[in-house]
Amino acid sequence: MPSIPCPNCKTQIEFDLKDILNSKNFTCTTCNIKITLSYEDNKAALKNAKEKLDELKDKLDID
Repeated sequence: MPSIPCPNCKTQIEFDLKDILNSKNFTCTTCNIKITLSYEDNKAALKNAKEKLDELKDKLDID
């Protein structure tokens, strides 16, 4: 499962990619900070990451 470091305490916070599409709040289990990862706010970065993954997949010839 993917994870991100908490911006406050650096604990890894796991999340489901579907939750980003729904702009779900994530709560750090260590310091209780709430984080929202919004698809709309990060659409360009996510599109760029997908394109890079597709390029890598093509280079590795993975189906």
